[in-house]
Amino acid sequence: MKKNFTILFLILTLAGYSQQLSYKSGGTVYNAENKRLNSNEVRSLLANNSEALALYNAGRSKKTFGNVFFYGGLGLVTANLLFGMNSDPNYSSGGYNPNPSEKTNMTAAIIGGALIIASIPIKIGYPKKIKSALEKYNSGLATTYKPAPKTTLVASANQIGFRVEF
Repeated sequence: MKKNFTILFLILTLAGYSQQLSYKSGGTVYNAENKRLNSNEVRSLLANNSEALALYNAGRSKKTFGNVFFYGGLGLVTANLLFGMNSDPNYSSGGYNPNPSEKTNMTAAIIGGALIIASIPIKIGYPKKIKSALEKYNSGLATTYKPAPKTTLVASANQIGFRVEF
């Protein structure tokens, strides 16, 4: 009898764990079966817990702003450097330029570098918000989870019995 209660306890524990969400790198969220969930699926799961949903949305928007700053800055730096490498300071549209010491304007590269530097703390901070949202959701599962076992009658030529699914 003691063995049966132990097995029943372990099965109920696994059934309660099966709805939990986990965080992997890059802002991806996985369910218990290690299936990747997109952001709309995660939002639908978090819809019952408004505090967790607000944290998740804040984390996703931080990720978006961090990506915009990083890739925008990278684009500005690249465009400015390519323009500077492909422009000839000795040539102007009117012919020969007598001032060969004129250098390419690096304003766009400086702004791009500042955007890249500004994106670093933003991209570091968004996983914390997503992880805390998932922790709030998972902790709320333990209090609101009600197992609903399903019982079916199984019969074959040699045996008859009940199957209980959690």
